[in-house]
Amino acid sequence: DVMETIRTAFRMIASPFVPYQRALAEVERDPLGKAASMVAKDVRSVVGLQDAADRLGDLAPFMFPLADSAISRFELLTSGYNAPATLALVDNLIATHASELAIAMGSLSSHVSNSTGNEFDEQHANCALEILRIAGSFKRTLKSFDHSVKDRLRSLSDLMLDDTLEKGDGLPDALEPAQLRSFLAKEACNLSPDYIDDGTGVKLPASVVELRRLASSDGSPLFPKSVDSVSRLARSCQSFVFEVCYAIPEQNLRGISALPVWKQDSVGDGDEESYGILPQSFITHVGEHILALVQALEPFASDKEALGLANEVMNGVIEVALQPWKEFVAAAGVSLTGDEKSELTSLMRGKEVSRLFGDDGDNELDNQNEEEVDEDEDHDDKASTAFCNQWLDVVGLAVAGRLLERTMRIPRLGRKGAEHLATDLNYIRNVFTALGVAGHPHPLLGYMAKLVTMDEESLQFKISSRQGEMTPSDALEVIKRAETRIAYVRGISV
Repeated sequence: DVMETIRTAFRMIASPFVPYQRALAEVERDPLGKAASMVAKDVRSVVGLQDAADRLGDLAPFMFPLADSAISRFELLTSGYNAPATLALVDNLIATHASELAIAMGSLSSHVSNSTGNEFDEQHANCALEILRIAGSFKRTLKSFDHSVKDRLRSLSDLMLDDTLEKGDGLPDALEPAQLRSFLAKEACNLSPDYIDDGTGVKLPASVVELRRLASSDGSPLFPKSVDSVSRLARSCQSFVFEVCYAIPEQNLRGISALPVWKQDSVGDGDEESYGILPQSFITHVGEHILALVQALEPFASDKEALGLANEVMNGVIEVALQPWKEFVAAAGVSLTGDEKSELTSLMRGKEVSRLFGDDGDNELDNQNEEEVDEDEDHDDKASTAFCNQWLDVVGLAVAGRLLERTMRIPRLGRKGAEHLATDLNYIRNVFTALGVAGHPHPLLGYMAKLVTMDEESLQFKISSRQGEMTPSDALEVIKRAETRIAYVRGISV
């Protein structure tokens, strides 16, 4: 039999590679692990902001050529057999690298927190945004790699069904290298294939069904661990940008609860009598910083390519601003009954709480800016504006939450102190109004400014009238506790 002679010759020539073919994933594990360790050391050495973007930009994509080479060897030597083992190996390789990058982001955030002075450094913001772009590029590359490998798996599944070398009806006119590789891989890895239903009633080899399942376009990723690690990397990069953009407001607001000005009861000096109460320096520093953020964000946002990559990792960015609101709720003495994240997000967005203010809320939901659509605005300009507004929104929410939390922790509020606080709150509201970002200023800022200066009888009536409200919610409980707390620090009995 000529065909059997040919097949035997092929088996004999390929026999030295059979152990490697059968244990490909295990053989690859050690050299790939050593390469990953070397890169991880370089990633861990990035601790300063000065060259972080350049170094991480070089190191971030390093694993993808290694992963692609591993898939090429899998394609060459096993032609798709034992696919889960090799895919899991590659998944671990990329996931571990993404985790190392996420840890590096945490180190950079700590460095920023420890090194931030009294002035905002736009270079820090540029560096942080560049690193966000790098994370977006990593995520996009992973998506592309996933699609590419699925295409290759589909081709391999077709080759598995090729029986040119198994038919005994004479020599084939031509033989492609891929056909020969597939025949040898089957001889080494799958001598007695099991046939199973492919889901359509057709019986096919289990390896073929498995490859087609892996390569299906149902949205399931080939590298789930990597996807999870990239999500953590995205959150780390979002937190890093937030730390840079929010460090100055946090620094200025952190200690304000203990300011002696809040205890003042006297009318004040001659300047206040003549010119009225002016915003205090801590709040003007915060306002000036927020306005300066626009200029820091715009150059990056005007780069179409960089913006597109950064937007890959902007989902869920509001979560970086949750902590001040969590502390505000705790300072008000409320334990949230529902899902904490969703309840805090709802409180941050302000639409539910604004309906609970009655006649003392602002009048234009409540004086918040709404998203305006400019039909004549260029698409790229719209994308740039949306990106800037996302970060201004996040920083604005964090500032509002921290200011409310600090207000709840003021131990005593005299008449003149209350006027100072109302002036400060209204100043920051005017800053947010000037920015024109949708959802700002937060309605609780205006409501709090009214509570601290409301006459005693009106505040007592408002608090007592709450007792009859029969539709309890976490938002209502926060407002009730805030009203009671303001009455307490003002010395009003309820």
